[in-house]
Amino acid sequence: MKWITLLLALPPLQDASTDLRSEDVRFPAGALELAGELLLPPVEWELPAAVVLQGSGKSDRTNGWSAAIARTLAEQGLVVLLTDKRGCGQSAGDWRQAGIEDLAEDALAAVRYLQGRQEVDGDRIGLVGLSQGGWVAPVAAARSRDVAFVIDVSGAATSFAEQVLHEMRNTTREAGLDAAAEEVVAGLNVACARFALNSEWEPYSRAREAGLATAARQVVAGFPERSDDPTWSFLRRVMTFDPLPYWTVVEQPTLVLYGEDDEHENVPVAESVRRLEFAFALSGKQNATITVIPGAGHAFLADGALLPAFVEALADWVE
Repeated sequence: MKWITLLLALPPLQDASTDLRSEDVRFPAGALELAGELLLPPVEWELPAAVVLQGSGKSDRTNGWSAAIARTLAEQGLVVLLTDKRGCGQSAGDWRQAGIEDLAEDALAAVRYLQGRQEVDGDRIGLVGLSQGGWVAPVAAARSRDVAFVIDVSGAATSFAEQVLHEMRNTTREAGLDAAAEEVVAGLNVACARFALNSEWEPYSRAREAGLATAARQVVAGFPERSDDPTWSFLRRVMTFDPLPYWTVVEQPTLVLYGEDDEHENVPVAESVRRLEFAFALSGKQNATITVIPGAGHAFLADGALLPAFVEALADWVE
């Protein structure tokens, strides 16, 4: 399904000519050993640092999108740890058996690793969450003051269920289907959530079979066919997740970046901005910046490169 495999096959991006050094690293996270690529600017003294958290599905340091953002941050003078998500790349574990809270603990393990590096100022380590990683970052920041700042790139501020419904409606429209087909997909999405929560297979199975007999069949076919599909393990752990309660207690400096056109792709941008503004006002948060970039989509990419407006917004805030 589209929303589980975001941005996994982007074209390779050209590396800028820099003096960055790269290390393959390993660090413990509970019983797991996780891995990543450490990017080091050519500076001797202690530097601020960032952990880049991957998006949904299977994703690691080879993801062109996350690698480009990691390099952009390193070129601004940060030490950057580009993580392999658990169960991806060289990291142990299985992301399908992990909820957002589990991934937040992985993020904090990465922060602790960076605190032990002599190149890093241990008081200035932040999290950069990409897409689903934009849910993980505020959970981790709410749990630990070891996180010095938070950057959320294209992470919805709605619940998982709302974000997925929004995305599936967009997927149906992109396929050129009519309003009736959109409602079929929306109904199946609800049945999908109910099975994930109550394990009653027959209502979902009937809804899927009925959907396959409609004009929406090409979208419906992307929903899990079997009750033992590994996707259900993941869904059961995230279906009720809502990031907003975490955002209300995040005290660290925060940057949130959205692409305006993502409203028609993956994220309900307008509603996310509204909810974040409400959450920040409710908590009295004064150190948050929310930027919506016109003409940008979910990944802020054009012709295989990050949009200049995105790079400028990111670099200005980091500086």
